[in-house]
Order: sequence, then structure tokens, then C-alpha cells
Amino acid sequence: MFRTFAFSRVQRLRQAARLPASPASGCRWYQVSPNSARPGMVIDLNGSPQIVVSKDHGGTGRGQAVIKLTFKHAVTGARSQERFRSNESLEVMLLVQNEYQFLYAADGKAHLMNMQTFEELAMDMDAFEGSKDKMAFLEDGMTVTVQALEPEPGAISWRLPPKHPYKVASVESRVARDKGATYLPATLENGAKVSVPDFVKPGETIIVDLENATYAGRA
Repeated sequence: MFRTFAFSRVQRLRQAARLPASPASGCRWYQVSPNSARPGMVIDLNGSPQIVVSKDHGGTGRGQAVIKLTFKHAVTGARSQERFRSNESLEVMLLVQNEYQFLYAADGKAHLMNMQTFEELAMDMDAFEGSKDKMAFLEDGMTVTVQALEPEPGAISWRLPPKHPYKVASVESRVARDKGATYLPATLENGAKVSVPDFVKPGETIIVDLENATYAGRA
């Protein structure tokens, strides 16, 4: 079953809720294509808050690519699957974003602390927004963003910061000298791996773009 959401409906809902237009409000409400949906996003399906769990490309429908999304209801936890054409639009729901500090992970939960109130929060590791390979970059003490639907059901997902500094533990030796800049596999002190320019040495601190898991410069 395919579902389409008109942009005019988003405008009406914004006006009815009197949502602030400033990005400084910590809220977001926008449209994405099904192909751009990623785990952790909260989608409005006929007024129901659904968290994207996974995405698969399920063949074609009438000559167009079809994307199959698996959802988890933000309140009940019930799972469902929907299929969308690549040219359809999805509404990403209003989210309030707050900074938390990652403390530790245990028993499938991430334990976080609110940076302003010092209140602790335990969230499922499955509520992480992004691909699971990004979890390798998670560090104790890292500032993460917790996203909530207010007033209910509250916190529903969390994600890494856009960029973060890491100390390089080791860099693989280059076998042959190539012309121009060369990137080499490196291991960070937390065990995560990233490619770095050949001038980066062990012990240096670098900035990693966590959206793409790539080297972004020296700290």
C-alpha cells in the first residue's frame, strides 16, 4: 500500500500548532523522500508517530523503484511495514532536541545524563538514529542529541553529534608511495576505524565527520 502526504497538510498543521519558524527553537518538521529516510527518524503516517527501524529496496512498482520501510510505533512499540514509491514524500514529525552526555551502555540500553538538569535517562540502543556501524564512534562522555515528541511520549531517539574529536591510536604503513594525497586506514583509541591523510601520525587528535564517518581535519 502506497501513501502520499501533501505539503499543504504540513503547512496547515504548522499553522494550527503555531510552530516557531526559527531553527533555534530546537524543533524540526520537514519532508524527505522514502530513499532518504534513515533509522531513528519519526514519520507521520496518518497522524501516527512511527519510528523508522530499517529500509530495504523492494524491487519496482509500475516502473518505479519501491522502498520498503519497517516502522515501530513511538508509543505502543508495534511494528509494521509500508512500501513507498521513490517519488513520494514523507513527513518527519516535530522533534524537540536536547543535549545529553553519554555515560555508558548496559543491557541493551544507553545511559545518558541531561546536561542542564543532570537527570539520567536510559534509552534503548535500538533507538539510535543512524546506521549501526556508527555506534563504533560512541565514547563515554560524548555529547549526544536526544529527540523527543512532547508532551507524549517523550524521548524516542538519540544520535551522535555531527563531528567529534578522537585520538589516533595507529596508522597502517603505506606500501607504495603514490603521487598526491594518500589516505591510509587508521584506528582510533576507542577502536573505531577511519581513513586519514598520510601526514596524520599516531597520538594526534583529529576531527571525524560522524555523518559520513570520514576525516574532517586536525583538532
